Amino acid sequence: MPTTCEFELDRLNPIYSSGEYINGRILLRTEKVKRVNAVYVTLEGEAKVQWSISGRESASYCGHQQYLYSRANVFDNSEFAAGLHVYVLTLRIPPDCPSSCKGPYGYIAYNISLVIDKQRTFDEVFRKPICVVQTLDLNFHPEYALPVKAENVKYLCQWPCTSGPLCFSLMLPYAGFVPGQHIKYFLELDNQSPHYDIVGVEASLKQHYVFLARKPMKRNFHTKTLVKSSIDESTLRLTKRLYEGTLYVPTDTPRSTLNLNYIVFIHYMLQVKLKTGAFHYDTDISVPVIIGTEPLRQFQEEQQRLQRNFNRNCNVCTGSSSNRSETGSLNSMGSGNLVTSQPTLRLRRELEELLESQEQEEEVINGTNMKEVLEDEPPSYDSCLPPSFSFATTMGSQAAIEVSEIKRTEQQRINIQLPQFPGYNTFNSHTQSPCYPNDSLLEDEHFYNSCRSLMTDRTGRSLDTLDVLSNEEEEEGEIVDNENPNNKTNVDDEVETRNIDDVNDEIDGYEEEYEDRDINEDN
Repeated sequence: MPTTCEFELDRLNPIYSSGEYINGRILLRTEKVKRVNAVYVTLEGEAKVQWSISGRESASYCGHQQYLYSRANVFDNSEFAAGLHVYVLTLRIPPDCPSSCKGPYGYIAYNISLVIDKQRTFDEVFRKPICVVQTLDLNFHPEYALPVKAENVKYLCQWPCTSGPLCFSLMLPYAGFVPGQHIKYFLELDNQSPHYDIVGVEASLKQHYVFLARKPMKRNFHTKTLVKSSIDESTLRLTKRLYEGTLYVPTDTPRSTLNLNYIVFIHYMLQVKLKTGAFHYDTDISVPVIIGTEPLRQFQEEQQRLQRNFNRNCNVCTGSSSNRSETGSLNSMGSGNLVTSQPTLRLRRELEELLESQEQEEEVINGTNMKEVLEDEPPSYDSCLPPSFSFATTMGSQAAIEVSEIKRTEQQRINIQLPQFPGYNTFNSHTQSPCYPNDSLLEDEHFYNSCRSLMTDRTGRSLDTLDVLSNEEEEEGEIVDNENPNNKTNVDDEVETRNIDDVNDEIDGYEEEYEDRDINEDN
């Protein structure tokens, strides 16, 4: 029976952070006595890169970097007895060791090894791989809590068929995340092209490996897509649109490498691709993302809200998982579109109760937020909405009729009364002049229109009040006659006229009557 070795560590899943201690024991069982130089335990951490290029000029590239090596002898004699040997170990991982990772052209690995150094033959080596995660507290780096933004401009055609540009910008509220969190992004797109539409956008979390070979000196790169999500809402030509989405960071994602002196390091980018369709190449825009081990404290509430939305989407997807399981296509994209297997009845009840409690909490929070917002908002104008069609055709017409009736009655009440001039009336009515007494000689006389009628003189003044006439008027009349001897009065066709001599005779007759009346009164 060959020699066997078992490693019993203090953790079933051997994942340790840099700076921690590894505790456990090693069980070594042998069937016969062995002649050895020594038996020892080692803890190693190293990075190796290697690749080759074939073609006209073939070349091989390699590199090696040691991060950790510690050795402890557990047996120093020459004869190693048969039986069961138990070794208790306590090892410490230095805090500056990079995280474990593995790519197509290199890796960073850590191992606990037990070596039996034999005489005159090959050594027996038993290894136990472990995973080391270098701690990165994002709270000690305030620059990771700042927003990140990138802008780009894309022209779909070249001269002479140049089209309008696509102006787009990608923004993250902060750049530091940990595995298990959600990356929220905003894409602002301004499609100034008059001929082409944007079909949709696709967001993905890219993991970039960089491998550095020392002999000879050369770099190699490898990119891997961790998660991906798409939005099928299009942006029409000459329009603008704001896209908003989230991406879930897988729990097994290694942290970002900040030391660029390592021959294997990792960095992450959030890439958003614009689907232009037609015969154009899709354009993209990227922003850097830092993956750490300790989350930012000021954004924990937001991450909890995103996690609740993610869990709600998971619960929605479980309802249709039975149909999708038949086709075998379960897709876990970003933005909470995760499909799981059908849960049991007890688990479903627990999920429903959890979702109900979360919805109640959100309603309470939204209610308080709405009250706070309504205090600062202007008054609502919902009561000032236009009337409906039925009201405008039925009640509206009746109201218009009532308004017209009110206006007509008001117009009937208004009587236009013009002021009466002293001595004559502008209407063909027998109205007593206010300046005459009741025993006036003109009481039985007929009144005519005052405009160039029989009761007016050449100047248009009324002859109704004869007591107003004086010698000055006669003299003025004589002066006018002397200045214009050939003057004749022009009379309108529509107005009745009489001879000037007849008018003068009537005036003389009135004067004689007034003189006789004065004489009789004196007597």
